[in-house]
Amino acid sequence: MWSFCFAQQYTNYTTKNGLPSNHIYTIRQDHNGFVWFLTDKGMVKYNGNNFKVFTTKQGLPNNDVWEAMISSDSKMWYFSKSSELGYIKNDSVYKFPNAIEGEIMNPIYSNQVGDSIYPTGPRESYKLKNNKWQKIKSSSIKSHGESFVIHKKVKSILTNLSANEIRIVNKKDKVIKTIQLPERYEMITRRKQINDSLFTWISSKKYNILNLNTLKFTNISFKDEIGLEEVVHARITIINHELQVSGTGVVAVLDKNFRMKNPFFFPKEIKSHFALIDKTNTIWLATFSNGIYKLPYVKRNLTYNLTNNKTGKFSLINNSLYTTVFNKGFFKYNNKTKTFDSFLNVKEYPFKAAEIKEFNTVIFPSKYKFTTLKKGKLNTQNFKNVLPGTNPYGFQFVSFENSIYSLFSFGLNKINPKNITIEKEYKQSGCNQLITFKNKLIIATNNGLKEFNKGNITPLLISNKKIKKPILTIDKISDSILLLNTDGFGSYITNLKTIKQLPYTNFLTVEDAYIENNSIWLATNEGILKYTKNENNYKFIKKLTISHGLPSNNINDIIIHNNKIFASTHNGIVVIPKNQESISQFLNIYIDKALYNNTNITSNNSTIEYENDNNVSITVSSINYDESSKDISYKYKLLPGQHKWITTTSKTLNFTDLPPNNYTLSLVSNGINKNFSFKITPLWYQTVLFKLFFTTSSILLLVYILMKIRTRELAKKTAKLNTQKQLAEFELHALRSQMNPHFVFNSLNSIQYYINKNEIELSEKYLVQFSRLIRKFFDFSRDKFITLQQEISLLENYLEIEKMRFGKDFNYQFNIDNQLKINKLKIPSMLLQPIVENAVNHGLFHNEGKGIIKINFFKTDLNDFTVQILDNGVGLKKAKEIKENSIRTHISKSTEIIKTRIALLNQSKEWLITYEIKELDNENGTLVQLTFKNNE
Repeated sequence: MWSFCFAQQYTNYTTKNGLPSNHIYTIRQDHNGFVWFLTDKGMVKYNGNNFKVFTTKQGLPNNDVWEAMISSDSKMWYFSKSSELGYIKNDSVYKFPNAIEGEIMNPIYSNQVGDSIYPTGPRESYKLKNNKWQKIKSSSIKSHGESFVIHKKVKSILTNLSANEIRIVNKKDKVIKTIQLPERYEMITRRKQINDSLFTWISSKKYNILNLNTLKFTNISFKDEIGLEEVVHARITIINHELQVSGTGVVAVLDKNFRMKNPFFFPKEIKSHFALIDKTNTIWLATFSNGIYKLPYVKRNLTYNLTNNKTGKFSLINNSLYTTVFNKGFFKYNNKTKTFDSFLNVKEYPFKAAEIKEFNTVIFPSKYKFTTLKKGKLNTQNFKNVLPGTNPYGFQFVSFENSIYSLFSFGLNKINPKNITIEKEYKQSGCNQLITFKNKLIIATNNGLKEFNKGNITPLLISNKKIKKPILTIDKISDSILLLNTDGFGSYITNLKTIKQLPYTNFLTVEDAYIENNSIWLATNEGILKYTKNENNYKFIKKLTISHGLPSNNINDIIIHNNKIFASTHNGIVVIPKNQESISQFLNIYIDKALYNNTNITSNNSTIEYENDNNVSITVSSINYDESSKDISYKYKLLPGQHKWITTTSKTLNFTDLPPNNYTLSLVSNGINKNFSFKITPLWYQTVLFKLFFTTSSILLLVYILMKIRTRELAKKTAKLNTQKQLAEFELHALRSQMNPHFVFNSLNSIQYYINKNEIELSEKYLVQFSRLIRKFFDFSRDKFITLQQEISLLENYLEIEKMRFGKDFNYQFNIDNQLKINKLKIPSMLLQPIVENAVNHGLFHNEGKGIIKINFFKTDLNDFTVQILDNGVGLKKAKEIKENSIRTHISKSTEIIKTRIALLNQSKEWLITYEIKELDNENGTLVQLTFKNNE
C-alpha cells in the first residue's frame, strides 16, 4: 500500500496488496458494507483488511467480470460475456445457464427492477425462470434502438437517432408518447433501466433520465452542470440507494431533480474512469492499469504541502507563517496559492525562525549559517569553513534584559543586539529551549528546568523539588502559567509553585504545543491532542491521527492559522479545517468462518450432530476502512453457557466440548451488535426423550427399592413397638395392682382409728366415703386414661376422707384454670392420687400446725396442662430425717412406683410427662409439679 498525493492524499491498492489484477472495470458496495472490485481476472470482496478473490476456481463461468448488480437479498449478480450468469451469496458462487444451450449472452445494457435482474444485450433481454435464462420477446415495432423495459404500463423504448426522437411503447405495442430531442443526439453509449421507475441514457456529454411512471424526460449536459465538455466512460449507477454519476475526473450524487450535487473532481493524473462514493463518504477510484485509489471523507477538505519532505518548526512572524524543511531551508506560506514557497534556501539543517521584536530583527538560524532580516534586508554569515565549523550563535533566541540570549550546543550565549556579537558564553549541556517568564529566563533541558540569574544557571525548583524529566519545549498559557512538554512523559501545567500533568499524556513525547484562547493543541508522537479549559482544569476533547488525514502520527509542530490546523511531520505538512469532524470507517462486525471440528457452520447449515472432544472455531472479522486501526476490540459471550461479556482482540474464538444445545454467539463492537446461532443435536442416548425415559425408569426403580426397604423396616419397628407397648401395659397393670392395696391399707387404718375412739357416726360416715372412693377406684382402674374431671372427683373423695381423719388440722384447695376443658382432657388413671397421698402422709402427718393441700391445674398449650400439688408440711429434708430416725415397720415404694410408671408412660410414646419435686422456700412444705403432653 502506498500513497499518491496530489491535492489530497490517496491510498493505492494494487496486485501487491492482494488484487488479482490492476485492471478494474467498476466498483460496488453491498448492503453489508463490503466493497467489490470487478476485474479482468475475477471479482474481489474487500472488508478494509483482506481481499477475498473469486475466480473460476470458486465457480465463476469466466474471470472477465465487468458489471455487477445487488439485490436486497444480499446477492451480488455478476455480468460477463458468457453462456452462464449468476450471483455470489455468502461467499458461494451460483450460476445458471442460457436456456439455449451454449448460446453466449452479452449483457452490456442489463436492467434491474427490485430484486429481479434482466441481462440485456444489444438485441436480446433475458429473465431467470426455472433456473435458466429465458429470452424475453420484444415489441412488434422493429427498431435497432429498442430498449427492453419492465413496467406495468411501458413495454419498451425506441430510440430513433435519424428522427432525433424517443418513442415510448405500451403493453399493447402502441406508441403512447414521443419525445422530441432538443438537438441532434449523439450515439448513446450506455442505456439501462436502473429500478422500477427510472430508465437512463448517458454519453460523454450528457445524461437523460425518463420517469416511467410520469413519462417525464430530463436532459442534462455535463458542460451546463459542472463545466466539463466531456466526461469519458460516464455511467449512472445506484449505490446505497442513491443515484451516482461517474466518469473520468468526476463523481457526484444526483438529487431528487437529478442534478449533480457536490461533485467531486479527482486528479487526471490518477487516470480513473469510474468512482464510487460509499456509505462513509469515502471515494473509491477504479483504473485500468493501476488498481484502486481510495480517498476517505476526512481527507477531501485537507491539503498537503511539501509532501515527502521532513518539515520542522513553525514561526508566525508579522502574521506570515514560516516553516523549516530539512536540507532545503525556510519556506513561507502563500495565502493565495495555499502553498509553502521557498523563502531562504539552506542546504542543511534549519532551526526555528525567531522574531526579536524589541530589536526589530528576525533570525533564521541553521547548522552552518546565521541569517538576520532587518529592515527588509537579509544578512547571512556562513561558518561552515570557520572553526568550529558550525553556527556559533546557536539555534534559539529570546530578548531578555536588553540583550539577546541564545542556546547553542553547549550552553547559553549572551549576544549584543547592536552589532550581533557574542559577549559571553555560559556552559550548560542538554539545553532545548529558552523562554522569558515572570522576569525570569528559564531553560528547558534534558534534566528539568534551569534558571539563568545574574550569570549563573541553577535548577528551578517547583514545590521545593527538582523536575528531572527531559523537557523539550515550553509554551506560555498565560502570564502566570506555563506548559511543559517532555520527551516520553507527557505535558505538565505549572505556575512554578505547583505542577499537574495533562490527562491522557502519560508516556507521550510532546514535541510542541499551540495555545489558542482556552484551548491547548499538542503535537505528539501519537497524533494531535486537543484540550479545552474547564474551570481550573483542562479537559481532553479529541485526538487527530492518520485516520483524520495526518501524513503521520509523529507530529513535529502544530499551529492554528487562518482558522486551520497546520501540522508538520517527517512527511510534509497537512492543513486541516479546525472544526473537521471524522466519520467512522467501521461499518460492521461479522462471522467470517465457523467450523465444528471439520464441518462448516453456515446460515444454511447451522445444525450439526454432537461429537466427543468437539471444538467450535469461529473467525471474527470486521468491515473497517480506517487505515490507522489495528486489530478490532470487541466483546462476546456464548449463550446459554456464558452470561458475562468477554473483551478480546483475537480474530479466532474457540469453544471446546460443547454439549448438545442451541447456541447463540453475541458480538458487540463500536455500537454494532451481531448474533450467530447454531445447534448441536444430541446422539440417540443424549436425546431428551431417552434421558426422560432413563430418568423415569431409574426413579421408579429407586422408589420401588426404597419402598421395599421402608416396608421391611416399618414392619420390624412396628413389631418392636408393639412388644414394648405390651410390656409397658403389663407393667402398668402390675403397678395398679400394687397401688390399689396400698391405698386400701391406709384407708382401713383410718377407719380402725375411728372405731377405736368409739366414734361410730364418724366411722360410718368415713366408711360411706371410703366405699364411694373404692367404687371409683375400681371403676377407674379398669381404664388406662380417665378425664381430668374424673381424676379431680377421685382426689376430692380421697381428700375428704383424709380431712375427716385429721379434722380441723387439715384442709385442701383446688385451683382449676378456666381454659381447661376438664371433661374432655385425659390423664393416666390413678396417677395423681398416690402423689397426693404422699403429701398427706409424709408431709402433713408430722406437721404440728394446721396442714393444707393445694392442687393447681392450669393450661400450658392446646392439649397440654400442668398439675401442681403443694403442702405446707415439714418439707423434704425434715421428712427424710424423721424417716431415718423412726422404727421402720413398712418400706414405702410409692415414690419409686410413681417415677417408674411415668417412665413407662413416656416409653409408650402416648404421653410425655415430666415429674419434678422440690422443697418450698424456708423449708416449709413441698411442691410436686407434673406437666402432661398427650402425643396421641
